[in-house]
Amino acid sequence: MKRAFMAITVFLALTSIILAAEVTLNVKEHVLGNGMKILMLQKPGMPRVVCHVYYKVGSINERPGITGIAHLHEHMMFKGTKMMGVTDFEADAAIDRKIDELMDKIYREKYWKADGGDKEKIAQWQKDVDELVKDEKKYIIKDQLWELYMKNGGTGLNASTSNEVTGYYVTLPSNKVELQMLLESDRMMNAYFREFYSEKDVVMEERRLSENRPGFLFSEQVIAAFYAASPYRWQVIGWMDDLRRITKKDMEEFHNTYYVPNNAVVIYVGDIDFANIIAMAEKYFGRVPKGPDLEPIRTHEPAQHSEKRLYGEGPAPTSLQMMFHTPPDGHPDTAPLSVLADVLGSGAGGFRGRAGAGSGRLYKILVKEKEMAVTISAFSRPQWYVGAFQFNAVPRLDKGVTPEDLEKEIWAEVEKIKKDGVTPDEIQKARNRSEAMFLRSLQSPMGLASRVGRAELNRGWKALLQDLDDLKKVTNDDIKRVAAKYFVRDNSLTAVYIRKMGR
Repeated sequence: MKRAFMAITVFLALTSIILAAEVTLNVKEHVLGNGMKILMLQKPGMPRVVCHVYYKVGSINERPGITGIAHLHEHMMFKGTKMMGVTDFEADAAIDRKIDELMDKIYREKYWKADGGDKEKIAQWQKDVDELVKDEKKYIIKDQLWELYMKNGGTGLNASTSNEVTGYYVTLPSNKVELQMLLESDRMMNAYFREFYSEKDVVMEERRLSENRPGFLFSEQVIAAFYAASPYRWQVIGWMDDLRRITKKDMEEFHNTYYVPNNAVVIYVGDIDFANIIAMAEKYFGRVPKGPDLEPIRTHEPAQHSEKRLYGEGPAPTSLQMMFHTPPDGHPDTAPLSVLADVLGSGAGGFRGRAGAGSGRLYKILVKEKEMAVTISAFSRPQWYVGAFQFNAVPRLDKGVTPEDLEKEIWAEVEKIKKDGVTPDEIQKARNRSEAMFLRSLQSPMGLASRVGRAELNRGWKALLQDLDDLKKVTNDDIKRVAAKYFVRDNSLTAVYIRKMGR
């Protein structure tokens, strides 16, 4: 067991007029005997507490055959436990076992046989399953977790799954935090995946709705082509065939592997007493057995060694994407790539190098001056194991501009930067925007919890302040170096999409 208290104050110049801004992160840490880390930040004057639980698991922890399971698991965590969501656990479990036996027969017949198996057998087994599902409903208490939270003043009830992190969120009155610890530790230790097969249908319907969104299928292929080996190559929603074939046994193994205290961080922000939070955490989360030590993902992205191009057609707007492989989060080149994204992009800025519409170089040249693009943006995404730098642009079709025309212009600007770099004023503005975005993200308790909790899972929460400090040290030579290193044809994928209706 260990405790640490850190108070770090960072003074930032936010504008060219040198307005002083101060951010103080007073983070108290407590590590339970099972390896679970508790982070706490006091926000006096607000009699509520933001409670976030983050698990170090996402789509990158999947493998072919179970893609989409991290997101499906997030859904299943709301289906109850042995004590939640059910009136008679033993009776419910007996029905569940019969459903599982029948579904195993259906699975083997349908998916293990090349011809799709005996249709009549499958139909009869499915009919039996449907009858059992009807019988089970009388034992199920729908949405009991949500109702308990709401009856006790809970707001902001939500969950999310990304490539790297799964999070569960609720905000409660200060005197109700113990309820969150009881319910979340119970979900970690006693999750019970009732209604598994119907919830798979819900997730598959989400997938179908995504497929009907113009451009989704092309974007999915772009990502799959860009990453040759890394598990970032599939979407969080997963492939449809895998969603069909994921079994309850897969789900149980996934839960028992990743939903363990030594793979989680819990953060509390608000009107809290440190000693009280620690005592309750020891009582509830401390009872959960430690899981196995988890190995980082093995497959990183190999060097590309060849230019990639992808072409597609469909009902979405004509567009251009250019993607380049870059290093993962924490690499020394992360900061200069972030600044470069802001300079080249449209100038809305962003702490991690994201830019929207505004006044970046490419926006000024291609949207304002040459009137060749409707929109153009650039961003640098330093993920945990791999990074990507991306340009997105929509051409002015009314002026006869093609995606390939924009591609030539972007390459021309990139070559200029390799030779001359950028101006001191551009670097300073990028720093100012990034610092301002970072400060704004810490203003709300929810934003603060999200930033600190997620950062802790990877390089530790103090890395947030280190990244901010690294931005201040970026020089023009750094900009020229990273442009020359990463913006090369053999490290790129160019995706051209042409709008054609009726597809």
